[in-house]
Amino acid sequence: MITIKSILKEINRHKKILILANIIAIVSILLSIPVPLLIPKLIDEIVLGKDGWITQFIDQYITIGSPEYYILVVLVITMLLRAISLILNIVHIRLFTKIAKDVSYKIRKQLLEHLKRVSMSEYDILGSGSVASKVITDVDTIDKFIASGVGEIIVETLTIIGVASIIFYLNWQLALVILTLNPLALGFFLRVFKNIAKIKKQENRSIEIFQNSLIESLELYNLIRVQNREEYFLEDIDKKAKEIRDKAYLYGLKSEVSLKFAQMLIMYSHDTFRAVGILMVFFGYITIGEMLAIFAYAWVIMKPMDKLMQFSNLYFNAKASINRLNEILRLKIEPQYKLKINPFKGRNSASIRLKNLSFSYNDSKKVLNNINLEIEEGERVAIIGETGSGKSTLAQILIGLYPIENGEIYYNGVEIRDIGYKTVRENVGFILQSPMMFNNTLRFNLTLGREYSDDKIYEVLKVAQLYNFVFNLDKKLDTIIGKNGTKLSGGERQRLSIARVLLDNPKVIIFDESTSSLDNETENRLLNAIDSYLKGRTIITIAHRKNSIEKADRIINLSKI
Repeated sequence: MITIKSILKEINRHKKILILANIIAIVSILLSIPVPLLIPKLIDEIVLGKDGWITQFIDQYITIGSPEYYILVVLVITMLLRAISLILNIVHIRLFTKIAKDVSYKIRKQLLEHLKRVSMSEYDILGSGSVASKVITDVDTIDKFIASGVGEIIVETLTIIGVASIIFYLNWQLALVILTLNPLALGFFLRVFKNIAKIKKQENRSIEIFQNSLIESLELYNLIRVQNREEYFLEDIDKKAKEIRDKAYLYGLKSEVSLKFAQMLIMYSHDTFRAVGILMVFFGYITIGEMLAIFAYAWVIMKPMDKLMQFSNLYFNAKASINRLNEILRLKIEPQYKLKINPFKGRNSASIRLKNLSFSYNDSKKVLNNINLEIEEGERVAIIGETGSGKSTLAQILIGLYPIENGEIYYNGVEIRDIGYKTVRENVGFILQSPMMFNNTLRFNLTLGREYSDDKIYEVLKVAQLYNFVFNLDKKLDTIIGKNGTKLSGGERQRLSIARVLLDNPKVIIFDESTSSLDNETENRLLNAIDSYLKGRTIITIAHRKNSIEKADRIINLSKI
């Protein structure tokens, strides 16, 4: 799980960069801390005629004795110190930004690695929009916490220590005033903002619901348009958008009010501080120059105090985001079985045996109950049954999308737990009734990033009855097919998904109503070509259409098992 502690531990892995960044921060602060002291102290020396170290230091190198000269030299030194400090600050920010981006990348990688192994039943419940919202928005929140929070808190803390030291050196009574009142204001802000962070959590949840609903509606927009339900769905999305607006307004208002109130308390402390300072000058406890220097440092200390308040904001937001990211990491992963025996190696096909197989989605009604079934190697089997009898569920169990709860599955006499789901999926092809497509080229949708020769691709396109269609396209395999294959017909998408599975040369292939969108003539040609191409392979067909069933060696009615 992700925690603040684990994030800090990950940051600490960048020891070399951290050490360099902290050295740069210390040097930057050492250069900037004396700046507010120089000109006010110069007032005492050249206006009030008091002895001091600034003019004496300058006289060691060049003695002119002109007040204008001292002012000019101090001004140049001040500007140089500020410029060098600024450059060092930029380098420090750059180093911490690099760390932040690396840590954010590793968090995303951790989430994606978990998603690679997560149970599909768990993933389907959470939803793709919810996952996308967390992986993008919440990781960005943590990124800001590291770069703008953790990175700057070191500099600002060191600045406060440095400024406090100078003020104590000048006058410890005034130092106690400013260093007591400011933390009180900060403490008030932290206490209030801890409660406000709960509203931010609600806002993030609203964003997640909105994004999930938006993505789902956009993916199914063709269906929504056909059913003439655009108004209903878009109004529902609009309601969720309004909820985000209201939550964001409430969070923004309360956080800004608390911040402004805390800043007002800090301003009160400075007003009190200045009043006490004037009194101390009046009674002769400090000089005008010392008072001005202390006033200048009081303003300097406001920036790190403001940064501390912003850091608390980032901290509470990061904690809320961490909780949301851990929702992904809490998703159950599918069983990880290591390959002990590969029953597909050196074989052209595979037999399948189900022994006392049971499965349910919600621990109530069993979709499959104590199924016992044998399919011989190279056999062509058609599985039929009533709606809800578990035909598609059985297909997904055979390739490990839904892990078995009870019972055993054997391929060529080897139980699936001794094979591992990865090896099973490499050798068992599964073709869905409604295949999903990427908004990419035909080539990519066929290969999914694997390397195949054009000859091999066109070979399977011929089997899938798509060769003429693809060959006559202007860009052929490099044609973009649109989101989820919108530029293709339903039958073309089904045949494309068949060609995609055939490219992998599976030992077993499962068709789940995979030709339902084809006309009878095209389906006959396709089935004949598949029979020839997959000769000797084990073929399982889940279908209702007569053409698909007639090709089978055996028909199994799942409702009667």
